[in-house]
Amino acid sequence: MEPLNYELLVRILIAHFLSDFIFQKKGWASMKDIIGVRSGYFWLHIAIHATTLTVLVWDLSLWPVIVWVTVGHLIIDAIKSRIPNSGIGVFIADQLSHILVIVIVWVVYSQQWELFCRTGGVWINNQKLWWLFLTYLLITKPASVLIDKITQKWSKEMANNGNQSGLANAGNMIGVMERFLIITFIITSNISAIGFLLAAKSVFRFGDLQEATAHKKTEYIIIGTFLSFSIAIIIGLIYKYVM
Repeated sequence: MEPLNYELLVRILIAHFLSDFIFQKKGWASMKDIIGVRSGYFWLHIAIHATTLTVLVWDLSLWPVIVWVTVGHLIIDAIKSRIPNSGIGVFIADQLSHILVIVIVWVVYSQQWELFCRTGGVWINNQKLWWLFLTYLLITKPASVLIDKITQKWSKEMANNGNQSGLANAGNMIGVMERFLIITFIITSNISAIGFLLAAKSVFRFGDLQEATAHKKTEYIIIGTFLSFSIAIIIGLIYKYVM
């Protein structure tokens, strides 16, 4: 099957990320979120986006691409500015909306809609991709819940002894990230890198473990770490075996 032509898409994406992150100061983004379309920085950002896009596309025959992507960017930013909560969820939704508009404009004006649909069908029917998705899905919340259930007795004991400290949910986030890396190392056949990851975590945890009074906390951290590593390694090896 003929491959998709990504040249125009890459240029539009570069223009988007340059204008949204590199060429936009933090203060501008804050004023946009507070005042919205009434802010001069809002329109300055749109102008910079349109200019960057024009320079990178560098083909006036594609002026509809520049117009529609810019208009889409303007509408999405205007909607975002009216949402009071600008947390991670809003940020991800904002960026995905921009990318969706860019992809639609690219597919339409590069006249690859039929090829795009066929390529998407191939991806959807790719069993390896679905197994990969399941593998990474399992090491997120499901693995965290399993570890919480196994260590529940000890976590209660730690809380009763007043040893519960640290950022809220930071432990779960660290666990998900380390399992993500372990799965990636296994899939890419870089097993030795898991040892470096374990060593790095030990170094970061050294300050928590060096106190003589932290014996229970030390055991609790070691149990959680080995459970997390074991689950990730087992799931990774199952994926390698199946594939």
